[in-house]
Amino acid sequence: MAAALSLAGVGTASAHGHDHGGHGHKGGGGHCSAVQLKYSTDGGQHWTRGDTIGNAPKSIVVKLDGNVTKGCAYPISLAAYQTDGPDWAHSGTQVFLGVDQATLSSKNPKATLTVNGLKDSACFGQIDLYGNNTVYDGKSGKLPHYPDSATPTDLIAHWNGQYKPDCDHNGGGGDTPPPSGTPSTGPSDTSSPSTGPSDTSSPSTGPSDTTSPSPSTSASTGTPSTSPSSSAPAVGATAAPSGTPVAQPVSSTPTLAETGSNSSQTTTFIAAGAALVVIGAGAVVFTRRRKSGSNA
Repeated sequence: MAAALSLAGVGTASAHGHDHGGHGHKGGGGHCSAVQLKYSTDGGQHWTRGDTIGNAPKSIVVKLDGNVTKGCAYPISLAAYQTDGPDWAHSGTQVFLGVDQATLSSKNPKATLTVNGLKDSACFGQIDLYGNNTVYDGKSGKLPHYPDSATPTDLIAHWNGQYKPDCDHNGGGGDTPPPSGTPSTGPSDTSSPSTGPSDTSSPSTGPSDTTSPSPSTSASTGTPSTSPSSSAPAVGATAAPSGTPVAQPVSSTPTLAETGSNSSQTTTFIAAGAALVVIGAGAVVFTRRRKSGSNA
């Protein structure tokens, strides 16, 4: 009987010890769930949960900001791309430049990720902070591409723009093309004065209806210009993916290596208790035989 009580005590102590190990940490009682996250682009001086990064960062500090269950892991990645334009709708073909990754946990709730792979030839680009460990480089994961591939998934925050202020689509100084475009518009302006004399003919036509068609034609010329913008509703429908300041766990179940449970020790205790039960039972049988022998 004493041995049986000892075994019960061992089991109870083991169960309480395991519960105490998980109880000493924040979390959802042995279940991994999504955790709020915030990040900083100035080394931790200012923190934000916004899904749009203001300026192209060199590095980002990320930190879990919620209850973290012991044994739960949260992968975070920071990827950089070269694009054809300064925003998602004009990003065109994206070229993977590099990625930095870290895994956050209750033991390591904060990490610094560096923007890798930037090169001098890159003019426009995209930087994505996201909550998984897939590399979206066109091999392991699909490259982001407007409008049919809104990767990476589990987006936390993103940036689109120019890596360098004085560049164009070709990666060089963009000052030369604008002047060449300006003279070309200049001659068109001189042609507009030549249309000025034609205005005298428009009064000669008398009917203002003749001038009204000319505005209508200008409106019609404006319509083609708006027809590209008519794709703007489509752009709005497939706008830049919005991020959420949440870190997703690798698994919903904590790993035993970090939960504090010691299954081998528990097994040893149970085995020892079972041995005590066997020994106790043998002692009881031996005592009963001695009593029966003395009574005989």
